[in-house]
Amino acid sequence: MLHIQVRDMLKRPVFRKAEVLASDRALERYVRWVHIMEVPEVGDLLNGGELVLTTGIGWQEGEQQGLSFLRQLIARGAAGLCMELGDHTKSQLGAMKEIAVAADFPLIWFHEQVRYIDITQDLHFTLIRSHQRMIAELDSLTTSFNQLLLNGDGVQPLLRLLSRTTGCAVALYPLEGEASSVPYCSPEQLETRRQDWFLQREHLAGEDIPNLMQLSDNTLDVISMPVQALDYTFADLVLMHQKLQDHDSNNIPIKPSDEFVFQALERCAAAIAQDWMRTKYMEEKRRYKEDMWVIDWLNGHHSTKEIHEYVSTVNPLLATSKATIILFDSNPAYTDSLKIQKLLIQRNIVARSVFARENFTLYSTVLNHQIILIILDPLPGSQRKSSLWRCIEQLQQHEQEQNHCLFSGLFGIGHNCTDLSRLKDSLESAKETLRIQKDIGVMQQPFYSNLHCYRIIASMKQSGNLDDFIEEYLGPLIRYDVEKGGQLLRTLKQYLILCCSKQETATALYIVRQTLYHRLDKIEALLGEDYILPEKRVAIELAIYAYEYVHGPIA
Repeated sequence: MLHIQVRDMLKRPVFRKAEVLASDRALERYVRWVHIMEVPEVGDLLNGGELVLTTGIGWQEGEQQGLSFLRQLIARGAAGLCMELGDHTKSQLGAMKEIAVAADFPLIWFHEQVRYIDITQDLHFTLIRSHQRMIAELDSLTTSFNQLLLNGDGVQPLLRLLSRTTGCAVALYPLEGEASSVPYCSPEQLETRRQDWFLQREHLAGEDIPNLMQLSDNTLDVISMPVQALDYTFADLVLMHQKLQDHDSNNIPIKPSDEFVFQALERCAAAIAQDWMRTKYMEEKRRYKEDMWVIDWLNGHHSTKEIHEYVSTVNPLLATSKATIILFDSNPAYTDSLKIQKLLIQRNIVARSVFARENFTLYSTVLNHQIILIILDPLPGSQRKSSLWRCIEQLQQHEQEQNHCLFSGLFGIGHNCTDLSRLKDSLESAKETLRIQKDIGVMQQPFYSNLHCYRIIASMKQSGNLDDFIEEYLGPLIRYDVEKGGQLLRTLKQYLILCCSKQETATALYIVRQTLYHRLDKIEALLGEDYILPEKRVAIELAIYAYEYVHGPIA
């Protein structure tokens, strides 16, 4: 955006004969454009930051019009008022001075006629040249950021350069890992500030960047910028408007404009994101080389001791952790295992952060074109299904804007495995969950522990006994419904669901009680008088689920 400070503007030759009333604060205002205005009502004609030029010719109807005009300019955020003194403006100058002083608003006037066209042309040329200079400075700053990246010294040099350029204190608050700041701040105090920042950041939700807020410890205005990579925000870059006490502040003779500061902040955030991506990508490449160890683990080729030693290098608590397999079905769009591996390396950068927030540790691999996530949980207790599901939902939300989706297709979650050497068992249960979903449809939360009776039914199907089981317990009803067009199977299902309540069953089926009695008598005749006894009733209910497993829901 084009801009120039009022103090620099007044040094232009066109203002040599001007008289100025402006406090130091008023001189720091930025002029973004020049506007000649003779109408007494400002309305919506200004956007803010304009230097308004007027002869006051429209004020002749009343002495208060000039004062009203000035108040409107201040309310609309104008940068200043420049006017030519005449009979109708001189009488109001004293009162206008009082208003301008109270609002720290620059007031400029000429005692003789002046060519406003000369002022407009001169300032517009200066503004454009100032904008070009700012662009050149930002390009140079970007080059400096890139050179620092090539040195491979991390983010601290980037933060020092940003602080030196803007004259402000800078802090980087990652979601995971240690925070950094310039000037130096003790780790304890920095961690307190980070926690304070994250607690108050929610108040910024929905606001446009830059976000301004007050920090509770020093009540400093700050600008925040999310640091993003792969459409994932992994840190906040925060710039605090406080005067630095170290020698770096001496390198900034003039306070940079808000636009320059924001652009510099944006470029620094991009450089930090590049450094983060490079580091994470190298980590994932290293993990990719260890992939064969993970595959051997899945195949049960490692002893308990070997597994404990391996995972303890990441976190000693993982030696006594629980493991769960998440298995994503192969996608016909991805038939190249190498391509899947490359995509998984990128997605794992985000996935590891997502799971880490819930205290999970992630290992991953690709086997037979299927993605396998191994989730280790060091916390005591049973499987934390809600936390695990929350992580999966975050991964799927992250993929909504991606061209390639790895975690949004059909998948199954295996059972909780307390013996890490038996990880293969969790993998087999995840495969079973996938197979069953291909028969019954996609489950809302595809945990193996949510399958219940379908695990028995799937086992019967594999053994070849499922059709015989259905025929034995439901065959007469199925044939009767086909031949007579009856509703016995549907009636029996509803009757058993409602715990044999005849009144509730009739209501649910929208039939009268007499019709229900007739159907129940027919069911008893076909299945036998003992069909309602507990041991046979359990088998019949299982047979109903088995029938739906094969043929779909009973309508």
